[in-house]
Amino acid sequence: MENFVDHARNAKGGLLGTWVKLPSLEVVQLLGHAGFDFVVVDMEHAPLALDRACELVFAAQAMGMGALVRLPDHAGTTIQPLLDAGADGLLVPRITDLDVARRITARMVFGPAGERGLGFTARAGIWGLGAIPAYLERGDRQCLRMIQLEDWATLEATADFAALEHVTGVFIGHGDLFLSSGKPPTDPEVKALTARMLAATKTAGVLSGVAASSVADARAYLEAGFSLVMLSNDTSLLGRAAMEAVKGTRG
Repeated sequence: MENFVDHARNAKGGLLGTWVKLPSLEVVQLLGHAGFDFVVVDMEHAPLALDRACELVFAAQAMGMGALVRLPDHAGTTIQPLLDAGADGLLVPRITDLDVARRITARMVFGPAGERGLGFTARAGIWGLGAIPAYLERGDRQCLRMIQLEDWATLEATADFAALEHVTGVFIGHGDLFLSSGKPPTDPEVKALTARMLAATKTAGVLSGVAASSVADARAYLEAGFSLVMLSNDTSLLGRAAMEAVKGTRG
């Protein structure tokens, strides 16, 4: 199977994913059956324990989906175990500083270039049964190291962040951008900023990511050229389907 980073780079029309907040293997299986290309296990905005996040990674990959994880913070304590568990990549939320981005992505790269330790006997190394060169190749070249830029000034500097040695993807956080600017994704200025961010990632040759709350928005982002588009999340998809079923039944 083609590794996730190459798959995302080569996919025509981008990849479609969703956030996973529920600690349910069955939900991940359903998302795979639904046809999503990948999921992002959300440790920032859901109370997911580390061991369950690792199990969700395995479940997603077993369904043929890519499995990314959003880190809970910048502490970095979960980086090694999540990568040892075989995650296809990590998203780092709330990046505003070049040095922080540089340091945290270096922890996702094997030494001596980075700070990741050798964990060949973990799942990422097929429990020690695989070949070490392939394990190192997957960990360094094929692991997505995506930073989330979520305020105006930082997004204006996308090119600087995308140029960092170990950054392989940039994600625009429209939610926190709204909190700081008061402007929604539909605002003309935000649309222009989003377009500049996307152009900067293409120039730098890194992957781009964005979240969409509706099918129409997701389609528009894919057509615009985003590499990874997140459509809703497991809880919202389930909740809205349940509400529509109740409304439809009761009229």
